[in-house]
Amino acid sequence: MDSLQPGFGLRVTPAGRKIFIAQARCAGRVRRVTVGTWPEMTVAKARGEAREMLQAMRRGTDPVADRKARQKAAEAGQLTVSALADRWLEEHVRLKLKPRTAADYEKLVEQRIKPALGTLIVGSVSREDIMGLHASMAKIPRRANYTIATIRALMGWAEDLGLRPSGSNPAKRIKLYRERVRERFLSEAEIAKAAEAVTEAEQRGIVGPHGAAGLRLALFTGARSGEITAAKWDHVDFKRRLIRLPDSKTNEPRTIHLSEAALEVIKAVPRVGIYVIAGSKKDEPYKNLGRAWIKVRALRGLDDVRLHDLRHSYASLAAGRGVSLQMIGKLLGHKVAATTQRYAHLARDAAAAVNDELGEAMLAAIESKVPEHTNIVKIRSRYKRRNRP
Repeated sequence: MDSLQPGFGLRVTPAGRKIFIAQARCAGRVRRVTVGTWPEMTVAKARGEAREMLQAMRRGTDPVADRKARQKAAEAGQLTVSALADRWLEEHVRLKLKPRTAADYEKLVEQRIKPALGTLIVGSVSREDIMGLHASMAKIPRRANYTIATIRALMGWAEDLGLRPSGSNPAKRIKLYRERVRERFLSEAEIAKAAEAVTEAEQRGIVGPHGAAGLRLALFTGARSGEITAAKWDHVDFKRRLIRLPDSKTNEPRTIHLSEAALEVIKAVPRVGIYVIAGSKKDEPYKNLGRAWIKVRALRGLDDVRLHDLRHSYASLAAGRGVSLQMIGKLLGHKVAATTQRYAHLARDAAAAVNDELGEAMLAAIESKVPEHTNIVKIRSRYKRRNRP
């Protein structure tokens, strides 16, 4: 250490390189920072700069953090949203999120975010810039809102990296569009139409055998399309009649129970690679059951029915037959009971129908036991009189 300036010294590396250093206690920690190297920097100049660093450290300023902040600020002054998005996808999204979510983010970045904001400097992106993009997507409100959520996550990541000041996320508190909650439950006649459409589409070559099998499994199991396409042959337990997925949307293993009809679908599908519902390339899953369903549904006039509505219809069919909400949630793989509550009104309708039947049965039992010589007046069902031909 230097006798003229405490905390200033020279370190010699094993390779013989001479580095000037400054060392002091800062915020309860000993900090050692590099001042410069000799002979590029003279001893006198290094001592002067070290003196300033040491004074700053004793005041509580962390020179290491300060230097990093200046570097980040310089980087933010040059980094575009397009470059940041590429880093975000590479260093965060693809590593930490599910493949399907990552693919959706990638598509949104390329189709919406980069064209609108890609050339802007990260630190200069304003709330007005994002609101303008949101307004341009007013005709597709659900996708517009999802875009805002994605930009919010991207800008939050920029804050974490120090590329924007903390709390400066421009996508926060933007008022979102109202989204119409849409749930379509197929009647039993429409379920039959859907099955017929799948068969016709397969026969006519509109969809292949794997696409048709995937749609049939959606009908017979109520599973999510991503779960169906994620199923591998080694996930199928033919003996116990189930598919055991090691991961699912809820980040937990998922069991899909197979009825006899669903089991027959799986047995009939051609084995191509490791996936049950195989894609066009070896050992890749089927890419898009939703697109296959759009082709199929038009054959029977079910154009307003989404693929996910087959899942709703499976649940409504179960509720209509008196299956408890708890069991429906288990069949559908819901993580929390509240998710299954959307089918509560269907369960109540089923209970009301059963109650009517029990009432009629009780009335019939009472009437059949009344002796003819008594003066007891028989109770007549208003329901029967009203509906009696």
